[in-house]
Amino acid sequence: MISYFEPRFHDHLDQVSPVIWGGEKYSSGQAFMDHAPGDYRSNLTTWVQEKQEEARGRVRDMLSDCGCLQRFNRLAERHMEQQILPFVGAGMSKPSGFPMWGAFLTDLARNDPQVLDKVEQAIEEGRFADAAEIIADDFDENMLAEQIENYFAGNVFTPEGPVGLIPQLFKLGCVTTNFDHVLEKVYEHNDHAFAGVFAGANIIDAPREAAGGANVLFKIHGTAASRNGRVLTTREYNNAYGNQRTVPGTLNFLISNRSLLFMGCSLATDRTITAMQEIKAMNGAAGLRHYAFLADPGQANRTAKHTELQRAEIHPIWYPVENQEIDHDVWLEDLLFALDGGPL
Repeated sequence: MISYFEPRFHDHLDQVSPVIWGGEKYSSGQAFMDHAPGDYRSNLTTWVQEKQEEARGRVRDMLSDCGCLQRFNRLAERHMEQQILPFVGAGMSKPSGFPMWGAFLTDLARNDPQVLDKVEQAIEEGRFADAAEIIADDFDENMLAEQIENYFAGNVFTPEGPVGLIPQLFKLGCVTTNFDHVLEKVYEHNDHAFAGVFAGANIIDAPREAAGGANVLFKIHGTAASRNGRVLTTREYNNAYGNQRTVPGTLNFLISNRSLLFMGCSLATDRTITAMQEIKAMNGAAGLRHYAFLADPGQANRTAKHTELQRAEIHPIWYPVENQEIDHDVWLEDLLFALDGGPL
């Protein structure tokens, strides 16, 4: 946690004790670190601990209000036992500059009003795979592949947002449906580079690595740089989810002894959720429970949403969202920071 919050500690020092020499303002944090490194590290550690307690207090109050405190505590216990596997969605890459799926598909369709209308309708109905299929059919499959690479394959970016906390909490692998390289880069920055990345056709080899407890990344929908095993259009979903050796089979193996924690995912109508429902039906009462950090749909809608999710054995931990541009990141950071400290 220290490295993630250290820049804010510097900002704090600049505000409370600015260093001015010869009329010029200098970084208080850098001066402190250079001239008294031992005291600097001690003060930084204490400051981060105080901030964590503040975050845990906010999360405790918030979860008490929405009835999720005990569920969070059970998740925290599972995490302490290293029995949680993070499932990372597009929302965790957004602060690093990558678009959400709806915005990406809408951008691609903008040059053709008729296609744009059909794509926007599909997105409004939550049919993102159908929207991608429309673009692939009406334009060109190669154009779609080229644009996926343009938007998501770049490596020149700085990871931002609460995704930076994931490597500090989870050191035994991740699952993602994202095409980008945010997770690879943020794990490298935290000196926990993945021992392997399994995507596309080689996803069927992933269970062997997972069984060995390696810190590996499972990109179950492929990567931006290759069409091989990529999952975005309806046809691609049918191929990937219709074969038990690919996505559903991989998911079933990964969750045989660990619970998933979904974050940055909307968990609306989704083939991954359908696969999880099928796995639950197959495993029955022997299956593990899974968790999700999700935007609160409001008290009137919580039970209906939870009922839908529990068919996949996914149980929500709600957080409030009033400002779509800010609140997701603020609460996901607080939830992960609080999780690091154990049950509340």
